[in-house]
Amino acid sequence: MLLDTDAEAPFEDIDARRAGSGLVSVNAEGTYASVKTGTPDGELDVTFDVHPAEAPADFGDWDEVVEVSLYFSGAGPLAGDPVSDDYVTVPLLGGEDDYQWWRFRIHARGRDTVHDPSAPPEQHLVQVWPAPRAPEIRHKLTDQTGHRRRNPDPDYYARVKAAEAAAFLPEGTTYASQPVTSLAAKLEEDQQH
Repeated sequence: MLLDTDAEAPFEDIDARRAGSGLVSVNAEGTYASVKTGTPDGELDVTFDVHPAEAPADFGDWDEVVEVSLYFSGAGPLAGDPVSDDYVTVPLLGGEDDYQWWRFRIHARGRDTVHDPSAPPEQHLVQVWPAPRAPEIRHKLTDQTGHRRRNPDPDYYARVKAAEAAAFLPEGTTYASQPVTSLAAKLEEDQQH
């Protein structure tokens, strides 16, 4: 996670997860980013590279590269794991009261090989520079971990959508599904009668 001290996590329903990059999601205020890892727990190799202007782009050896805008002071965000409450501060350029928009270009590799003990650890590079707020840019999306997040199993998606819909039904209401007849089949049936 990358967050300001009082930031709230982005809300992600199943549709937002399907529409997302599969690598990073950001709350509406730009004060909290969640970077998706392939490693369920344990060590990651993460490098922060802060620049005064746009960082040079080199996506060659990376599996996923996504660029987002975040709003932090020059003192920088907290970076770490909210479960273990283990954070470090990533200093940016400027003072503690100098809030501005920054571009974060997040690179990842090794998210698919974390279960192979002979593979190197999962690696992330986060390039940062001051820049006006801009839409997300998905430079490279090639790993299976990201693909599964962007395109979950259709049966899983349907089950989650049904559960989300049921969660918003008034108490005492039941939900029943019924088969849907395609329009072509319905027209064919009507023509036979």
